Amino acid sequence: MHKQTTFWCSSRALRRTISASAGTLAAGGLLLTGLSCSSVQKSTAATAEPAAQSIPTQPAEPVTPPVSSAPQVIISGPIGFASENGGTSGGAGGRTVTATTLAELTALAASNEPLIILIDRTISGGAEGAAVKVKSNKTLRGVGTAGFLEGVGLNISGYRNVIIQNLKFTMATVTKTYINSEKRAQVAANDGDCVTIQNGSQNVWVDHCEFYNADPATQPNQDLYDGLVDAKDDAAYITVSWSYFHDHHKCHLVGSSDKETQNQDRKITFHHNYYRNIKERVPSFRFGTGHVFNNYYQHVRGSGVNSRMGACLRVEKNYFEDVRDPVVTKNSPAPGYWDASDNVYNNCSGSQPTTVTCPTPLKLTYAYAEALTPAAEVKKVVMESAGIGKLDQPK
Repeated sequence: MHKQTTFWCSSRALRRTISASAGTLAAGGLLLTGLSCSSVQKSTAATAEPAAQSIPTQPAEPVTPPVSSAPQVIISGPIGFASENGGTSGGAGGRTVTATTLAELTALAASNEPLIILIDRTISGGAEGAAVKVKSNKTLRGVGTAGFLEGVGLNISGYRNVIIQNLKFTMATVTKTYINSEKRAQVAANDGDCVTIQNGSQNVWVDHCEFYNADPATQPNQDLYDGLVDAKDDAAYITVSWSYFHDHHKCHLVGSSDKETQNQDRKITFHHNYYRNIKERVPSFRFGTGHVFNNYYQHVRGSGVNSRMGACLRVEKNYFEDVRDPVVTKNSPAPGYWDASDNVYNNCSGSQPTTVTCPTPLKLTYAYAEALTPAAEVKKVVMESAGIGKLDQPK
């Protein structure tokens, strides 16, 4: 059965309609097709740790995924848990405004009205960094490839219905730190996180963004920049999709403690993300239910998907390449579980499960079958379409 869909070709301002069959992928609710992908052989060869190098004096420049003619994807809404619980529409129906300074962004994000906030330039927090509180019913969207929050973390705490889309983030330019409980220096602004979701926040969608800090092989302090996108406390109904995460130690912390007070079902979906040169936590998931599908993992040196403290994660049709312990349970007194199926393990080592260990079968109530990309095609599809500048945005 053939379907029709439309996408924008980034190399030409030309709209094309194409015919597609099996192997399509969904981008935020709309099928994107026409991506030819080569098959990939599975392998389990072990990989060596990179040699230690000197610590750089300047933060690494962001690395754009190598694409030649990436399609401009039309996005209509999230797939996964952010589509439930009333859905996630951000600032839809509100005014569209542009934030040109940190002060403007701070005021707009903290307002009580629904807003679509466009960011068309670099907004910097300077050497001290900054944390911006984001209230309910907001969309923060970058324009083209220009939207860059440099040393500016976003904090969603106790609010709902937020979209963060097409923005680049780093905390690598921030020099103000404090000594944390582990006796390590940590960036003070937003506790080093690029995005924090906590304190009962619900229905948050992070889509087509880019996050980076520094190469973990040359920046040895794992706590300095903390997380790229973290979800804590009883935050729930979250989707992280089509984003590019690279050059960092600890990517996603889901649940900040092994204590029973953190025993919440956070309901988070991670799909079609590109993880490159990350040390660990992609994600680290305590308690509750998670869904990890169609992500591409490249050069993950510590561990990959880490299910902890009774969590049950469906891990399906991902592509792991040069990853240590692609799917594992460790670092907590109680194990976590998984439903692992149809993943590609290419040149990986350690735990590479193909079975179900969840005590109770995981039942997902949202539709996503049409979004699934065959595992062998995930590498190409994700590298072409994850990250900033891939959206056909409304005028």
